[in-house]
Amino acid sequence: MIKYIIGFLVGCIFWMVLLSNIDAPEYRVYDCGMAEWHPDIPNDVKEECRKRQYQDQKRKYETTT
Repeated sequence: MIKYIIGFLVGCIFWMVLLSNIDAPEYRVYDCGMAEWHPDIPNDVKEECRKRQYQDQKRKYETTT
């Protein structure tokens, strides 16, 4: 019984060390609906949201006419 507990603890420590050394991908997702008024959204994201909204409006206009 004691060897199972020791094995479990060693396994847990092994996985904790292994997972702490693996780099997780860093990406962020922003909601363009909040881009204009939210103070934590960077200016680069705000500009990209404006460009995308412009393109969406342009596509809607072209398809309706």
